[in-house]
Amino acid sequence: MELDEIDKRIWQELGSNCRYSFQYLGDRLGVSANAAKKRVEKLVDTGFIKSWYLGMRPAMIDAQFAFIEVATDGIQDDDMLVETLSSNEMIYVVLPLTTGDYVLHAEFIGASGLLELTSFIRQVSGIRKVKVHPTTASPGKKMELNSLHLRVLSCLVKDPRMSVSDISRNSGLTARRVRKLVDELIDSDAFDFSFFWNPNAGDSMAFIAKIEYDSRVAKSDDIDRRIREEYSLEYFYSHVSAIEPVMFSVFMVDHLFDIEKISRAIKKFPGVATVGTMIYYSAIVLFPPTRLRLEEMLSEYNLGSD
Repeated sequence: MELDEIDKRIWQELGSNCRYSFQYLGDRLGVSANAAKKRVEKLVDTGFIKSWYLGMRPAMIDAQFAFIEVATDGIQDDDMLVETLSSNEMIYVVLPLTTGDYVLHAEFIGASGLLELTSFIRQVSGIRKVKVHPTTASPGKKMELNSLHLRVLSCLVKDPRMSVSDISRNSGLTARRVRKLVDELIDSDAFDFSFFWNPNAGDSMAFIAKIEYDSRVAKSDDIDRRIREEYSLEYFYSHVSAIEPVMFSVFMVDHLFDIEKISRAIKKFPGVATVGTMIYYSAIVLFPPTRLRLEEMLSEYNLGSD
């Protein structure tokens, strides 16, 4: 699949709130609601959008994001290694790189959680080097939930795009009350209404540019802004390390030579020292700790309601 500007903007809009209606998307993008609907259906049918997602933001459990570089010895049993890494509840994305190494996404709670995560990965057979980068990504905010919020969330966790009328019917609440509660959840910045996606869907390929920069010359925001201006279709987002001047920027391109072209261009940006590339296969995506905790809360609420 090849994204055009409208597809990319739909990705951005639904990534911030997957409940946006087709009419809203059409108005934002200057197309009809039906055209927006067909675009979204195409993204889903091709596997670019794998599934809709609802989870709590890290702040709800006092957690932080981490981007992790894992180097292997090259002789490991890949299936066993992936299975072992995936067994840790803090790790929710495993990206196998074409080099035989891996990139992981995780959520951890406090210094003890970070130490536990790092120690676990280091002890996995076949892993020779681990670099954990807590990131600067916003963890969101906390929100006090009442029983009505939990009743609505019990519906939304099954289908984040469930209509207000269906939530009303399943929850026993009026449509007006449901609409108010859903708006509160969305506006709180305590919940992530988004989707799981596959940038390698179709003929496209994804890669991560590891950008090391001189923080005395340029900030990560400056580099991010420059990349967005020059590669508006190819560039998606960056994981910025909170412990050293390095950022991991995600791109989707059509050809291998695009990777070299983009990497060479970024290396010429003011302040950029080095640019390395990580090409990865389809990701193994799991529910993060924030989603698992949400399911626990809803299970406890539903048991108490019986």
